[in-house]
Amino acid sequence: MPDVGLLFKRGEVYGALEGFVDSDYAGDLDRRRSTSGYIFLLGGGPISWKATLQDIVVLSTTEAEYIATVEAAKEAIWLRYLIKELRVSQESVKLHCDSQSAICLANNPVYHARTKHIDVCYHKLSEFVGGGEI
Repeated sequence: MPDVGLLFKRGEVYGALEGFVDSDYAGDLDRRRSTSGYIFLLGGGPISWKATLQDIVVLSTTEAEYIATVEAAKEAIWLRYLIKELRVSQESVKLHCDSQSAICLANNPVYHARTKHIDVCYHKLSEFVGGGEI
């Protein structure tokens, strides 16, 4: 059987790193926690993925999607630095999210009464978006 692996040659372009993220709302019937998942592709192939229950019980689908997007954004930043170490040029990461509410929340870091219950640690996404990393 031939050796199997990924080969990245210095300076070659393999397509942009992009990610896809999604979440359900209170899908765990026992504890009412939501399930988050993401997958990242480079050159059309999967390089990182995860599906897990969220750590907290959320009050809305927007919050569930937002938390999922934050977790995916943290992975995207880490992958971007890893790819940079391999000397492959990578600008901002395109992260696809199907929740317009979560996207609006990420693009508008202004405090809102309806989102004040979302933990401060999850508002890091606004910094990633504002800094052009996501």
